[in-house]
Amino acid sequence: MALDPQSVLAKLNASAPEQITALRYLKNEVIGHIQKKEDWVRHGVLRPIVRVITPNTSKANEDTRPPFLTLTTFTDEDSAKLQALQLLASFANAGPAFLSPLHAVDALPAVLDSSCLQNGHPRIVLAALRVVRDIAAAAAYAPSTSPITTKTLAETLFAEGPLDSLLHILSQKTPSFDGEAQISIVTYLIKDLCRDERHQLALLNKGILDALATKLASFAVAQGQVLPGAEIIARLEGIEDFIPAPATPASSLDGVLGAIASIIGDSRFRACKLLYSPSILAIFPVANIDPSKSPMLPLGPMELPGVQRPPTKHLDFEPMDLLLPQALPEVPSHTAIPSSGTLREDSGHGGQSTSRFQSTTTSRSPSEDASASKNDAEGEKAESPLVPWLINLIRSRSGSEMLMATSILTSLFKAGFSYATREPSLGLLVVPVLLGMLDEFDAKIKNIDYNSCSRDTASLLNIVEETPAILARLITDSEPLQKAAFECNAVKTVCKLLKESYDAPPPLAKSWSWASSNKSSDSMGEVSPDCRLGEEGQHRFLVHRVKLRENALKAIGALATFRDEYRKAIVEQEVVHHIVDSLTPTPDNPVSVVLAACYAVRILSRSVNILRTALVDHEVSTPLMQLLRHHDVEVRVAAAALACNLVTDFSPMRESLVEAGILEALCEHAHSHNATLRLNSLWALKHLVHASSIDLKKRCVEELESGWLVRLICDDTEDEALYSAKTRSDREAAQSTLNGMDEDIDMGLTDDQSRAWLSTSFYKSPSNLAHTDIRILQEAEKQLETLRENDLNPVNKARKDDLLIQEQGLDFIRNLIGGALSGSSADSLNDTTEMIDFLFTTLGQDRLFEILASKLRTKVFHPFSRRGGTGSETRIAPPKPKIIVAVIYILVHIAASIPRHRQLVVSQTELLRQLQKLFNSQDKEVRVALCHLINNLTWQDNASDGPGCSQRAQELKNLGFLTKLESLKEGDDELDVRERAKSALWQMKPAY
Repeated sequence: MALDPQSVLAKLNASAPEQITALRYLKNEVIGHIQKKEDWVRHGVLRPIVRVITPNTSKANEDTRPPFLTLTTFTDEDSAKLQALQLLASFANAGPAFLSPLHAVDALPAVLDSSCLQNGHPRIVLAALRVVRDIAAAAAYAPSTSPITTKTLAETLFAEGPLDSLLHILSQKTPSFDGEAQISIVTYLIKDLCRDERHQLALLNKGILDALATKLASFAVAQGQVLPGAEIIARLEGIEDFIPAPATPASSLDGVLGAIASIIGDSRFRACKLLYSPSILAIFPVANIDPSKSPMLPLGPMELPGVQRPPTKHLDFEPMDLLLPQALPEVPSHTAIPSSGTLREDSGHGGQSTSRFQSTTTSRSPSEDASASKNDAEGEKAESPLVPWLINLIRSRSGSEMLMATSILTSLFKAGFSYATREPSLGLLVVPVLLGMLDEFDAKIKNIDYNSCSRDTASLLNIVEETPAILARLITDSEPLQKAAFECNAVKTVCKLLKESYDAPPPLAKSWSWASSNKSSDSMGEVSPDCRLGEEGQHRFLVHRVKLRENALKAIGALATFRDEYRKAIVEQEVVHHIVDSLTPTPDNPVSVVLAACYAVRILSRSVNILRTALVDHEVSTPLMQLLRHHDVEVRVAAAALACNLVTDFSPMRESLVEAGILEALCEHAHSHNATLRLNSLWALKHLVHASSIDLKKRCVEELESGWLVRLICDDTEDEALYSAKTRSDREAAQSTLNGMDEDIDMGLTDDQSRAWLSTSFYKSPSNLAHTDIRILQEAEKQLETLRENDLNPVNKARKDDLLIQEQGLDFIRNLIGGALSGSSADSLNDTTEMIDFLFTTLGQDRLFEILASKLRTKVFHPFSRRGGTGSETRIAPPKPKIIVAVIYILVHIAASIPRHRQLVVSQTELLRQLQKLFNSQDKEVRVALCHLINNLTWQDNASDGPGCSQRAQELKNLGFLTKLESLKEGDDELDVRERAKSALWQMKPAY
């Protein structure tokens, strides 16, 4: 029976049976017919549909159903709500243009209400989640002007109320088809939307990461891959209740892995929280046990996986490694210090009912046994068995499951939670699989229909988009993994992807919309927002092309970090013009692409040959100047980092960039309130003044302002700003303090911001179990608190920023007084002398030496950052080696000038006394620099400098430098230090 729009609207505002009739009629009308959906939007049908699912407060408090029917009876109101949710999902599925009217009628708040997401009827919960899923899918292609984007949707979904509902869904104990479907949608929403650190922390603090870890553990249980003896150990430790039931066949491993990967990201703290989740500890215990002994004998106590430093303790029994190929080259020593990102390995036991492992031990060499005993004595830690389990998962799965497992493994690897021996094994077991899948899926997309809206098509495109980014994360800063990728033809593969992102698009269908057909702009202005469509979204092919371009650029940069050979191979693929084109912001090159292109060019510019040829030929300096003035601060940060390599003394672009105004731009950015932009700009200026003319150096100091340079080197700008905002009860008073420092700088944090890293509890479980008496969880909480402090405390980050900026500021001064670009050594010496006198005049001679002395003193930090502290304790830290080295080399350059300047240095008695104490430094570079300084201070220019040289040598001897040098010459472990000390002694002894 046909109904006119007015009748339908009337029924939607009537009783539940009438609503059901109207809703069913609408479903038959619009499902599969986008034009009819547009017509019904114009008639204003969305608002009454949303009203059907909006909870009525008075009725919600008066449930007339008998208690025994509450969860089983499907009333007319429930049926109407279900039909309305299904209709909203259909409208959302029609594309980005429908997001605007859905937003106008507040569809999302209604759907995310607990009356939908925590409804007693699983079908209603599932229908509500499908609405959110389809809105999220449309938002992925929405224009930036859309009221609903992935960012705004994430803000709404990851708020307090909806997070409670998501946790409720993930924590369901009774498996069902609808329940598994709900969990699948929730995990995909987290995977696609959780990118911001605030949201990642919110999900962790709510207990959602633990819930996902429990789901992940259930897959290991279902596969029989719980470690032998795990059930017994868990029972002894009091965590047996955390061993989950096996996952059902309907469970989505892909979604769980993706959600976990999105939450932990690149955070060591969140990665550790995954390893320390009770379910992971329960099924993958770390315990030294002997499977050859009777199972009736007591087992060793459970240990925590190593996270404070890379694990090195190999256990006698590591059954999870039996799942991996054994034909790997042996690494000589397990005790070698691992690189910045390495994988950990571990052993444990699981009950026979859930494990397929045999009671056999992995063979070990005598040297490994000795190493393990030594590690035990030193209290070192083992690796979590989750690491080899993930490697096995990567090799046994395909598609998105394999990719998401790789992403989690990468997070653990980069966090340093794996054995050093894992690094070469990843190059053999993971990198080839990842690149092989990329080649396979890239070939498949050649024949797909980009106008198709199927989920299979979207999944295929997502895999091709995401794989280069995950590969880039995995191999960055790892030369062995870059070598493995290069040998697997990664350069050819990722360069081909970049070229494809610039190919002409295939014929693309254009969606028809009534909003753009017969309606003038004047008439549209009179239509209610809920009755008109928004802008059409981007075509999925165009979005795919942008993501592919961005991630291919990331992979290109990651491949070329270390070796010129790899950079040359990239240039030979003829992609440099595409890389440089990606530096220009356009609709096809959004900020994310520009940032990736800056990174790729910066890595390529590490090659002097490429810098002087390919990058010059493609005029990379032109877009650089535009990016330094870009409105987005992240782009300016990336551009300043890129400038570091383009303004070096061997760069042919230096002169043209100076003429284009790069000096002024960098000096301006060195005053920025953004610490990273200040750092990168100062770094680039350091390179710009190296071996440059006297005029350029003086111009740079004047443009930067000498007072600001002193402030960058002396003041703990970030630390003081945080301290001011933290300790003053009046926020405005703190702000005025900062403004007094510099009116362009506002580094204070509100109280909420400064406390955002705090948390009251690390373990939140749906069963509300008390953890106070569980030893292993108590230990885990202590470790987690330490990592949280290191990773999230804004004070720590501020202090790190201060040190990095101070180091670059000191190096800037060092390069100012270093040899200038002159035709002879005499001219160079004259230029050095002139610049030293210029700095003495500009900064003040006594002030400069006091600045240098202050950098060598012990630093007393503000005490407010400790939790549970009395407020009166202080933190004391010695100067960092890099700061010390920077200070010493400034003195080395001053001492390389004329005798007058050498005499000035020797007259700084207090400064020299501090330097004399540093001969015992553990840092080799500090000891080498001190030897250089003594060499220069005892240098004799000519006969007239003889008495002065003798006086300087005697002063140094009186201060104890001679004894220290002799000690270095005889007993230092480093050959370079011994040789430098020998040279300094040879020059110093005859002088007195």
